[in-house]
Amino acid sequence: MTRLLIRLRERLANRSGNAAVEFALLVPILLILVVGTVDLGLGFNEKLRLQSALNSGLQHAMLTQGADPGTTRTVIEHNSSRPASISVEVICRCQASVVLCQSPCPKQVKRYVRGTASAPYTTPVFELEMTLAASFEVYVGEVA
Repeated sequence: MTRLLIRLRERLANRSGNAAVEFALLVPILLILVVGTVDLGLGFNEKLRLQSALNSGLQHAMLTQGADPGTTRTVIEHNSSRPASISVEVICRCQASVVLCQSPCPKQVKRYVRGTASAPYTTPVFELEMTLAASFEVYVGEVA
């Protein structure tokens, strides 16, 4: 019986396999963290692409002073890497209220172009579904 206890103590004192066990326990957790970070990074990249497409439309709206929202929408669609729901409208601010510029507004009212885009996105690794969205509003001049 004492021999058995001595061998058991020797086995418990032997630490030669501890690193392998710790490695085996930590690697799955670290892999999940790394893959999750990559998955999130790919989604963030797609969000930046959508925002970049919207920025192209913003530049077009500024150059044309909001004269052609249909073409601004086409510019955004052309620069978007994925199908998106896109909205571009010219708005006026009439005494702190926002109305579409087709409504009668007094002269000297500030005109803005507002654009929004949203697209569905599914992460490639964990297959989480989310909606990517971006928007802009830019001053383009006063109503003549």
